[in-house]
Amino acid sequence: MSMRVRCAAAVLALFAAPAGAEKLPPEFRAAFEQTFKPGRTFAVVMQEGVPTTSVYGVKGDQTMAHFSIDVNESGWKTSTGILDFDQTAADVLAKGEVMELASISWKDNRVDLRMVSVEAHKVTRGEWIAKQTKREPVATNFKFFFPFAVRGAQDVGRAIDFIHMYLEDFPSEEAARNFAATVVHAREDKRPAAAPARAASSAGSSAGTATKKEIKAGMTPLEVLEILGKPEKEISFENKSRWTYSDLTVVFENGRVKEVKF
Repeated sequence: MSMRVRCAAAVLALFAAPAGAEKLPPEFRAAFEQTFKPGRTFAVVMQEGVPTTSVYGVKGDQTMAHFSIDVNESGWKTSTGILDFDQTAADVLAKGEVMELASISWKDNRVDLRMVSVEAHKVTRGEWIAKQTKREPVATNFKFFFPFAVRGAQDVGRAIDFIHMYLEDFPSEEAARNFAATVVHAREDKRPAAAPARAASSAGSSAGTATKKEIKAGMTPLEVLEILGKPEKEISFENKSRWTYSDLTVVFENGRVKEVKF
């Protein structure tokens, strides 16, 4: 056997599945992909603090970069696979953040979902004088190791329920954003009463006026919630919704701010 053949065999062995690993059945994969469709499925992040990184990579000169995490019944941890080298988190995902499914890959007994956030994150690169911060799209690769034996299409429901602990899926960005708003509402409700400084924004102070004027057309519900907090009243109709505060009303259309009425 030549040296080249022996080297090729060694590489194949390195990437081969461990003994005893069972591949997910084709019928399970086909049924799963009826729900999770790259470019057509959006998801709301359901956990705080999951790492993420710029899609342009650590140095900004790469493409298709991501930060990988392993998810099992015990929780999540940073992936340490042979291809998970040079993982540097640029930021963390927020609970209630909306992401788009970029790709699916199958690795023996798990499914990998590469998710790209629909909101850009602040990414800082360089040091000292050359240090720069700008907004860039970020991605996280979720590796879901199912804590049960997958036999066929009948197990898709259990698999999706497991994934929902981290990612709640929706068929459109609008549906995901609407759900994300409820997640952020719940998060706001859990904050200590003395914590929000937003209460001053409705008191008529100059600082409050400046805060209100930060609401611009094109913002997402998540961005509005971060500035103004939970509205006093919310009405939704078709692809529109109206959030009412004590001294202004925010009108959304297709998941974005269309108009602000003072």
